[in-house]
Amino acid sequence: MGFLSDYFSAPSDEAAARAVGIDVDLREPPYDVLQMKNLIPDYHLVPVEAFLTGRSAEAVKENLRNGHLLAQVEDHQVVVVTLSDELTASLASASSERLAAAAESWSGFEDFQGTNTSGLLGFLVDLADLARRATARNERLYCYLCV
Repeated sequence: MGFLSDYFSAPSDEAAARAVGIDVDLREPPYDVLQMKNLIPDYHLVPVEAFLTGRSAEAVKENLRNGHLLAQVEDHQVVVVTLSDELTASLASASSERLAAAAESWSGFEDFQGTNTSGLLGFLVDLADLARRATARNERLYCYLCV
């Protein structure tokens, strides 16, 4: 059994927090969404951010926007958390070669050992595209987690 971990952009923390609403469809404006499963941003994306920014994993984890809880319903069954601005900026500016290197590095992460790097790279390319679109609109990235 897995969980949804949809990554999306929004114009503000307030707009992102509204994504937990019962009648909200993340595929509708103002949201630009990348559907995913089973990737917790403040856990699974720490090695990616550390690689892309050159910061230590500890520094990434200490960032107040790394996985900051914005909204929740049903006793944390549905939550919206922030992604750091540093991750967004590094993804938005990353070349395809840099993303490939990040995916290769990420494949050594304990949860992904033995995983085909092409799947990780595909996700990073899609997330980088989302980050570029968000940056162009002066938006931030968020994650909608639903158990």
